[in-house]
Amino acid sequence: MPAKSSQKAKVLIVYPVVGIGDLIWVKPWIDEAVRQFNAILMVRPAVQGQVIFQEHKELDVRLLHRSQRGHENYQKGRHDGVMGFFRLVHDMRQMQVEQVWVLHRSWRYAGAAMLAGIKKRFGYGRGKQKLFLTAPSPLPPDKRRRHPREVVAMTMAARGVFPKDTHPRLAALPAQLRQAKALLPPKKPVIIMGVGCSWRNQDERRWDAKYFAEVVRWMIAHYPQTHIVLCGSGEEKSVGAEILTHLGTHPSQVQLIFDQPLGVAIGLCQCARLYIGNDTGLLNIAAASGARVIRILASKKFLVLDSELIETVGFENASDNINDITPEQVIAAVRPHLDAMTKAGAKAGR
Repeated sequence: MPAKSSQKAKVLIVYPVVGIGDLIWVKPWIDEAVRQFNAILMVRPAVQGQVIFQEHKELDVRLLHRSQRGHENYQKGRHDGVMGFFRLVHDMRQMQVEQVWVLHRSWRYAGAAMLAGIKKRFGYGRGKQKLFLTAPSPLPPDKRRRHPREVVAMTMAARGVFPKDTHPRLAALPAQLRQAKALLPPKKPVIIMGVGCSWRNQDERRWDAKYFAEVVRWMIAHYPQTHIVLCGSGEEKSVGAEILTHLGTHPSQVQLIFDQPLGVAIGLCQCARLYIGNDTGLLNIAAASGARVIRILASKKFLVLDSELIETVGFENASDNINDITPEQVIAAVRPHLDAMTKAGAKAGR
């Protein structure tokens, strides 16, 4: 018989990534850890761990206040610097956990855990970090760059965590899904276009607004039954406005949604038949929500989610310039999905 909740080991999982997509990638392993252990998850505020793991009401999500250097709104965080390190020690001590799992290569979190008196400390065990751990590295000694999902999988396997399904899964809460549906017209197939991009590597990851406009113009002409949603964060509204400028009008078939909470964005992706966009956190949300995804990405130097739901346009290009990907290439990838959608709608209408 499985152990009762009160008998589960109390574990702190530290995962200090800066992007929502990075957290979604490893969600299956954290989901399984929550089922097996009395878990506390420590993540940065920007990744919105409370929402990404909102189905786990028993999960305690704590915030790691580290800065995002290079961000235009860079500010020193509560856990930054020498004094921030000792604040982190204090916060970890207050959690009263038996184990800490550091899903990161930095020594800082393992060192703080040691000073906090956490007796069992596990992590990647590379470099200085191994000096603060109580177990050897679970990772092979090669120096090749591995995907974070693979590194987390090996680290979690050493702790007995083996998810049956390694594809990330997200679902909006009922109220969030109702809010999402209320934003959309009824009985129309929804196409979401993720036109924004995170603050990192914008020039390399963001497809030109005029190219998005060409794809929108083509969909309006050939698939008038679809409803197109240009979507992103509140900071990315200007991209939607730029696309409309290139269109020269604001067609009723096109809707801009750039100001919704993350839970509602998940609901919107659940409502979508197809997602089209350059690489961003919203793309990962769409795939985790079960939507088919056309990803526009030129360079293989970026780490991305490998999923049967994602088709990537652009890797065959010799250039790493995302704007060398043409609207015609994206249209060629999108057309079969819209044709299938049209045929399915016609059969349903008979």
